[in-house]
Amino acid sequence: MTAPAVAPTLLRLSDAAAVLTLAAVGAALILPDPYAAVPDHLRPGAWSQDTISAPAALALLTVNARLRRGWVKGWLIWAGLIGYLIYAYGLYSFDRVMNPAYPLYLGVLATSVFAAVLFVRAVEPAALIAGPHPPPRRAVAGLFGLLVMIFVGLWLSMLAPAMAAREPLPGQTIFVLDLAFALPLTGLTAVLLWRCHPVGDLLAFPMLMKVAVLGVSVFLGTFYTWAFFAGPFMPFDLALYALMGFGPAALIWPFWRGLNVAEAP
Repeated sequence: MTAPAVAPTLLRLSDAAAVLTLAAVGAALILPDPYAAVPDHLRPGAWSQDTISAPAALALLTVNARLRRGWVKGWLIWAGLIGYLIYAYGLYSFDRVMNPAYPLYLGVLATSVFAAVLFVRAVEPAALIAGPHPPPRRAVAGLFGLLVMIFVGLWLSMLAPAMAAREPLPGQTIFVLDLAFALPLTGLTAVLLWRCHPVGDLLAFPMLMKVAVLGVSVFLGTFYTWAFFAGPFMPFDLALYALMGFGPAALIWPFWRGLNVAEAP
């Protein structure tokens, strides 16, 4: 799926991103009050992100090892994990989560972005072909379309009063990343899947992984708010983030099973 010439560079960059992620999570466990710069109501989300980021980094190292042994289809998983790291550490970097580990956040973001750019330049969407049981394109397209409509409406409803009052919101980077990048890409993937375009197949699996991992992280953060930070129990938020996390997760295996990689000529 990727040009052999760039594969070693991609793997070195993603190894670095994974190691830096593990170092960042380790620093959070060692540093006193590592998320003091994070608003109180967002602090549970920082801890839930660490809960997810550590296994994501370990999974990336495992996938990298198998890719080095020729597991071509594994690049789909690789792309999903890299996408998650870009989003997660983009939040930490641009929201200025200041502590002594901040250079690690920048390092994860930089190595992940460079790896993603090289991957996009080298990947061959036509190498992906449907197997005997085609992937559930319409189901994934419908779920992605639903999530886009929900979160565009939700985020705009929060931004509108802030824009009217000329006051920035805490944690505003999430609105930037979602409305400028993540949600448009999710919507584009839905449209391409509905049309059975090969680029839709290429984007769908990494997007399923990224949305699922991020959704589970936010679900855990909402749960942590109630369980460990004496916050209110928020059933609507838990249900919404359960849909965001576990809905895509349920479609990962059927989509994976439905795709094959064509043999190189």
